[in-house]
Order: sequence, then structure tokens, then C-alpha cells
Amino acid sequence: MKAQALLPLFLLSFLSLTDQLFAHTGKLSNNELNVLTTGYFVVIGAYSANKENYAEKYVSVVKGMGYKANYGFSRKKNLYFVYLNATGNYRESLAEMREIRKITDFADAWVFVCLDADAQQTQPPKTEVEHEENDSIAKIEQVNAPEVESMKASEGPVVETQSHVEKEVRIEKILSKNELTFEVNTLSDATVFLNLHNAQNKKDVIGDVQIVDSERAKLINVVESGSYVSLADPKNGTGKITLIADVFGYRRAQFELNYYNPAEDAAKGNVELLADVLLVNLDLVRYHVGDIVTMYNVYFFKDAALMRSESKFEINSLLGMLKENEHYRIKIHGHVNGKHPGKIIFKGESKNFFALDELNSEKFGSAKELSLRRAELIRQYLVENGIDEGRMEIKAWGGKRMIHDKHSSKAKENVRVEIEILAE
Repeated sequence: MKAQALLPLFLLSFLSLTDQLFAHTGKLSNNELNVLTTGYFVVIGAYSANKENYAEKYVSVVKGMGYKANYGFSRKKNLYFVYLNATGNYRESLAEMREIRKITDFADAWVFVCLDADAQQTQPPKTEVEHEENDSIAKIEQVNAPEVESMKASEGPVVETQSHVEKEVRIEKILSKNELTFEVNTLSDATVFLNLHNAQNKKDVIGDVQIVDSERAKLINVVESGSYVSLADPKNGTGKITLIADVFGYRRAQFELNYYNPAEDAAKGNVELLADVLLVNLDLVRYHVGDIVTMYNVYFFKDAALMRSESKFEINSLLGMLKENEHYRIKIHGHVNGKHPGKIIFKGESKNFFALDELNSEKFGSAKELSLRRAELIRQYLVENGIDEGRMEIKAWGGKRMIHDKHSSKAKENVRVEIEILAE
């Protein structure tokens, strides 16, 4: 029986990703570095910095079982990790870890998150093996050196017999005694990874996450989803920190962490503690009928029904929302600052929605007409990108519903577009 035939089918389909994304080049020369790059690694063993030969032997044993194992050095942890899979997507890595854990011999597999900052630390040590019985490293339970040295990893082609596989499994069990443990007592011991995803289709969403001191209602930081964050002690008495995601296209979502008790947070459905990384998923729910939301990141040129280029992301978010749910019907509300008539620049013969050019047209018109043309511009953009015009209505308010005095420092917030959900 071939060793590969013993593998579950799902492993055959994804273990090859390791070689594609994080290929191991073989034994190092003095001028080469076997350093883990940024990514997510499904780890099955860990060895101290002067035990690279143990990592090599474990890789040889696992390969002898038919798995595509590799190993690499983490500068941050000062450890060699043996891993079965590496990806650039944390959600994919978690799914694969859970599948790998179904294999008895890899039941303790876990995901190591290698950050960009790891590559900026010191280089790994030269691979000079020290055979010291009492050699130890923090958080590593080292396997007995004489016991390992008495083992010989298989060399040459794999012998395609069941007895050979059983022998290698026994060796693998001895070599995999290394168990890496992390004590995460407070968030000072962990890195927080923030992820937003669509609650309906589970796809990742790009957007900002506000980090707020819950007790003082004070903004601590704003970070983009998919970011790693080191949180400082808020020193607010309770340790409560609130994460808020207010992303256009979705209802506002928030989640509360306790700086002093991350283990309790990890028991919640959308939080997971993997090694020393606390993964936080914020579920984002689409708007419902009756919701009226402001497109805060859509900006227009002065006196013009033309958008600035920085408006593209939010406009495309609206487009994506409408494409995702063909039952959505919306009303686009246009608002301007003040009620006086004036010059209006509009698209004219130009094909560009996000710039001024010589093909634009100009006229004199009312504030209401300016707000109308701006709302119509957005509708036109959506239609040209595949949205049925019948799913959209227009309402032009001019300056009738200003939220600030037109001469105040916040007057620019009067210039806005709002989206009302009519049907879903």
C-alpha cells in the first residue's frame, strides 16, 4: 500500500499550497536563511533555536508518511516550527487546521501567525547542534536528546509497505512530544487580529475598526480590518475595550473585549485564541427596509455634480450591496449647503464620473437642481455598472434639510448623499 493512499482526500487537495506559497529550499548553507515569511502556518512541532536537526528529522519522518511537511525559523519566537500547511489567508488556515486535527497524530496542530515585524528582528542562529541533556527554552518541553539521536529518519525512497508506515508513525509520535504553550493572561500577552465579514455569505469585508475605551467613551485608535493590533492597558478600572465597525453597506457592529480576561472572550462564538493571537471576527449585517444611511465618504467638486476620486470606494460598496441582493430597492437623497442658486458643473459629454475635464457642461441653477444632479450622477454610475434603473428613486432636497448652520465650521457636512432602503 502506498503511504500517500493513507491520506484523507482533503489533504491531497490543499497540502500542495505549502510548496507554492512558502517553499522550503532544503538544508541551509551558511549564507542562507530558513526564515518564515509573513503568513499563517499550521504547526505540528516546535524546536529551540539550536535544535534545527530535530526539526529536519521530524520533517523527514512526516514526509515519509506521505505528507508535505516543511520547517522554518521564527525570529520573534526564536524557534523552529514544523508545519504541514501555510497560506496567506487566516480563515483558510483555520479551516485546514481543524481538518488536520482530525488526524490522530496531529490532534494538537495549531496556527502560528507570522507577522511582518518578525522579519525585522535578528537573524536565526547558525545551525550548530548542541547535544545537552538539560537544554531548555521558555515554553518548550524538549524531547530527550539521546532518544532522538538513536532514531534514524528514513533516507531515500519511501518503502511502500504498511509496516514501514507504522514504524514511521511510532517515530513521529516520539518526535512530536514538543508542545508549544502560550500563557495569555492579559492582552499584553497577545496580538489581536481584527476581521470583518459579511454575516450572510461569510466573505471578508474591508473597513475601519474603532478601538474605544469603554468606560471613558474615548477613542484609542482606528485600524483597518485584517490588521494585527497590540493593545495597551486602558487603565480604566474594568479593562473593557469596545471594538466598533461602522462600514457603509452594513449596520453598525460592536464587540467588547476585556483586557484582563482574554480567555473569557475566547469562549465567545466570534473570538478564538490561537497560540498568542486573539482572532476577533465582527459579523456585519446588511441594511434593512427603512434604514437611511449617509455616504460620508462621497465627496463632490465645488458647485459640481461630479465626484472626487476618493469617493470610488464607497460608491463601489453601494454597487456591491445592490449586486449582492437583487431585491434591494433604494432612494438616493441629495443635499447641499444653503438654498441660493449658482453655477452648476455637470458631466455633459464626459465619460468620467470622478474628475473635471473639458467635456463637462455648465449652467446656472438652483440649490435643489444641484442636489438633484448629484443624486442622478450616482444613479447613472450604478446603471452603467449593471444595476437596473427601476430599482432606484431620486429625492432632491436642496438645502432644506441642513444638519448644521451653513456658515459653521461643520457646514461641509450639509453636502451629502443619503441612501434609503425601500425594499430588500
